Parts: sequence; C-alpha cells; structure tokens
Amino acid sequence: MKRKIFAVVALSILCSAGSFAGKGGPIIAGSWAGLGQAIYMDGTTAEISVDFVSVYQKGNFVYGDSQFTVKIGGGAAQTLPGQLSGYIHGNLLKGAFGMCMLAAPDCVGAAVFEGKISGNMLSGTIIDLSDGSTSAVTLYRMAD
Repeated sequence: MKRKIFAVVALSILCSAGSFAGKGGPIIAGSWAGLGQAIYMDGTTAEISVDFVSVYQKGNFVYGDSQFTVKIGGGAAQTLPGQLSGYIHGNLLKGAFGMCMLAAPDCVGAAVFEGKISGNMLSGTIIDLSDGSTSAVTLYRMAD
C-alpha cells in the first residue's frame, strides 16, 4: 500500500506544469502540491495529500523529490518521502517513482506514471507495480 502512495506522489510531480519554453517543451521545474485518490485491487481506497514536490529539469528530462501523506481506508495518516524521474514530450509526462529513505538508488517500491501538463496544473495517473494500485493526482504550481 505504501508503494501506491509513492506512485501517486511521483505522478503528481511528473504531471506538474508551468510556463512553456518553445521547442524545448514546458518548464515544470519548481515546487508543486496537490491532492489525489487511490484504489487497491481489493477495493480499499486511500486519500492522498501531496505536501510538496520539488522538480528539477534538464531539457525534456525531469527529476525530483517529494513528500506526501496517505490515509488508507479508515487508518491513520502516514507521511512518506519519494523520488522520481521522467520525460516530457509535448504536454505529456511519463516516468517512474520510488520511495527513497536515503539517496537514490536505494529506493524501494516502483511505480510508473503518466500525466498531462496544462498551464500551472498537472494531472495524471500512477500505477504501483508492487501492489497493482492505481492513483489519480492533481498538482498545482506553488508560488516561489
């Protein structure tokens, strides 16, 4: 279940949007935050709060770290870290996400995400490869 949360955060980060930089595509570097929901294969749901996502960018490649809080079913909320990397093509974002307690590559959990950049909003879907959960997340650019 924790891995699904990581996937949601990753998706949020990768789906973040910003100003456009001509042929190079959108610039999404900066800080993002937002909300999401997840569902597990047994029907259990989770509420996700993306506390922050710090995105860095080199051309069409993006990477960063995040912190998110997940409340699975009626359980207690858990705050977790994560790291991500991805690629922007047009206004679409694709990448991978993992929970990293230390620096990469010491990450656990693996998720893939796809998102769409629309102005200062990023929306997308994250699929956790470890537990099969699916998350939908929407992120908004934070003022610097």
